[in-house]
Amino acid sequence: MECPPEASARPAQGTFGSRSGAALLALTLVLAALAPAGCAKYNTYFNAKKAFDSAERVREDAVRRNQDPPKPNGTQKTDYETAIAKAQKLLDEYPGHSLSDDALFLRAKAYYRLESYRMSIRQFDLLFQNFPATEYLEESLYLQALNHLLIGALDRSQDYLGQLARAFPDSRFQSEVDRVSGDNSFALEDWEAARGAYSRYLALGDRAGERDRVALKLAECLWELERYAEADTVLGDMLERVPPGELAFRGELLRGRALVRAGDPEAADDLLGGLDQAAAFHKAEGELALARGELLAARGKVDDAATLLESMPVEWLTPVVKARVADLLGYRLLTRQDYAEAHEQFKIALGQKDKLEDPDRTRSLNDQLKEYLAAETDLAAAKADRVPRLKLLQANAMLFGFDRPARAADLYGEAAADSAADSLVAARALYGLWLAHSRRLDNPDSAQAIADELTARFPGSAQAREVGAPDGGTLLDFLLVERAEVQELNYAALSDDERSKLEEETTTSADAGEAGRPFGRSAARRRMIYMARRDPLVFPPPEVVIPIGGQHPESEAARAAARSGSPGVEPGPDQGVAPPGPGAEGGAAAEGTAPDGSGSGTDPEPRVQPAPSGPAPGTGEPQGSPEPAKPEEKEEPKKPARERDPNWDRLRSPGTGSRP
Repeated sequence: MECPPEASARPAQGTFGSRSGAALLALTLVLAALAPAGCAKYNTYFNAKKAFDSAERVREDAVRRNQDPPKPNGTQKTDYETAIAKAQKLLDEYPGHSLSDDALFLRAKAYYRLESYRMSIRQFDLLFQNFPATEYLEESLYLQALNHLLIGALDRSQDYLGQLARAFPDSRFQSEVDRVSGDNSFALEDWEAARGAYSRYLALGDRAGERDRVALKLAECLWELERYAEADTVLGDMLERVPPGELAFRGELLRGRALVRAGDPEAADDLLGGLDQAAAFHKAEGELALARGELLAARGKVDDAATLLESMPVEWLTPVVKARVADLLGYRLLTRQDYAEAHEQFKIALGQKDKLEDPDRTRSLNDQLKEYLAAETDLAAAKADRVPRLKLLQANAMLFGFDRPARAADLYGEAAADSAADSLVAARALYGLWLAHSRRLDNPDSAQAIADELTARFPGSAQAREVGAPDGGTLLDFLLVERAEVQELNYAALSDDERSKLEEETTTSADAGEAGRPFGRSAARRRMIYMARRDPLVFPPPEVVIPIGGQHPESEAARAAARSGSPGVEPGPDQGVAPPGPGAEGGAAAEGTAPDGSGSGTDPEPRVQPAPSGPAPGTGEPQGSPEPAKPEEKEEPKKPARERDPNWDRLRSPGTGSRP
């Protein structure tokens, strides 16, 4: 829209009579004053848009060169900030102007480019709230989805993507939906879902705006899925299109590593051997050295790989490279049985655990090394009764962490044969010894002899049950069978009256659960567990079955008698008298009468309150009887201490292939 010209504010000659001359002059002055103001509005927006477009050109140039768009800085950052300020000036000085939605969109997109995602979200929310039919709705939904993705609000991101797909099924941004969905799954490390989304995006061909970058991320997904040959194929296609640059270098480096894993070290050597100059240019010499170390290890030259990594220059050790080098060296030191140094390397590696190939395994080994080294230190001055347990810890680390079953078997044998070992430690040590011989050392005769000894010495242990099971099974299976047997015995020990009461209680609880109350099946289950924990031979069932959460009938009768003042009934030690209310009248109203003055149904008769004591108001003289001693507040009953099940430790016993 152009500014109104000056001539348009002037009336044509002879149009109006002489009596309206003053009015015409006033109108002309008003229009002349408004024209510059109108120009100012459009000039402000024009300057904001000009600054934004100048910043965008830097991004567009990088994309044309197949580079990742740079993070805004310098002049580009200043241009985005200028666009934000100019657009805000338009909104402040000219509220309700026809360019308001343009200004909001410009601010939101500029904040997105500056990676101020939360500020961008606020601007887009204002745009959606005030201009739901704006011409920028299509792109705004797409950018809002990206905003929420980048702050970790993945559910909200998917919501906006769904709105975009429903409102604009033929959107020019629709092709980007799969890419953003892939980025969501990639961030969640859902590699299979990310692989599918990226594959659909790449199937668009030339319509995929970021095809090469997405191809690299697809290859990373395939790497995580251990589909190395497919990753090699994807990267090969990408490298045919991409010109030299950082993206091409990253693709070649990953392809070299994929070729190593795919079993083609010769091709990997040829590819990695030509990357020295590119690695130096992109300051990635450490990453290239890591890839060459993996290649040497794959060829069986483990010592050469360790030497290469240990001699790496300090300037190559970025935080990520340092962590990955420490991870590889930790595994190498572990095979050399240098446990203290391996522990130190794993601690360094876990400083960047998200960048490790298998962070869970590294963390587990680090914990086992810590326990092993602590046990080794404590053994020097340990008392006799602690020695078997410390050896058991070391044996567990040897068998399940360090892959030394023979040494683990020796330690298990020493712990089991130690006369200071209690029944729990000895049973677990024998079970570990059985695992080592049967599962790792392939000594079935020795394993059978150990199983016989375990069954003879500890016939009731869960470990003895597992080694004696003909079809195998896990510890959970044995515990479930044991619980069922105990419940059957407990149920058989109940009298007919107790059984009928139990069935009535279970039925009532189930009916209440169907009506929406928070029990039912859970109440019946609690009752079954309660029964299972009571040994019928040692603790016979009580004569009166008390419902869970209820009161004993005799105790309830005693409390009722105490409240009503019946003679001959004295409160027990846990039945204290409730303290009076805030005043005599308040107590009577609360316990003797209803709020409307009628008798309360709590007590049959209203209680007689004692006469007030203390000085009479305004006299200083005492009135009534002396003030009785203030009753002590009733203490909350303490929960009875739960007796420890002598077999509690069986829950920590191993299942198939687990620790003893």
